[in-house]
Amino acid sequence: MQDDFDDALEMARAMLGGNEGQADLWEANEYVNRALRLRPHDPEAWILKCQVMSALEDDAAALAAVEMAVRRAPRSAETHYWRAAILADLERYHEALLAVERAFRHLGRNDDWLVEDLFFEKGSILDSIGRQEEAMATYQAGLSRFPDSQLLKAGLEPLRREQARRMFKVIPGGRQ
Repeated sequence: MQDDFDDALEMARAMLGGNEGQADLWEANEYVNRALRLRPHDPEAWILKCQVMSALEDDAAALAAVEMAVRRAPRSAETHYWRAAILADLERYHEALLAVERAFRHLGRNDDWLVEDLFFEKGSILDSIGRQEEAMATYQAGLSRFPDSQLLKAGLEPLRREQARRMFKVIPGGRQ
């Protein structure tokens, strides 16, 4: 039974990662559903279900799946990260910001792989709600930990360009 569960998750991840089209995503969904029938209380399976539904652009189903994961693993940084991402997709930014803050609070010893993405998600959310200075500070804080992060640099660069653009003012009545 454990092998069947692991095999189903592995196949779902492969189909999601290969994502050659809608058919692959629906097949990934079938594998995730198979895993969930075997272990309905497994938060990892619910997170994968969330990812598949998000890839299928069914944000309501993705949110429902991630809520199931959060209920099963309320102290998991990863579940709160995915909840933040889906809420941001739904443009529920204030809730998304709270979820990303929870993710930061619940970071554990084995969650280093998630930290860079958390900084990016938080910066993106802050930018979306018009808090550009805080977004820049978030990206910069992330870059202090991950100086080679292309992801964080990509988030910061448009904010820097906009800040520089605002510094140059057109002087009325100047020469043309």
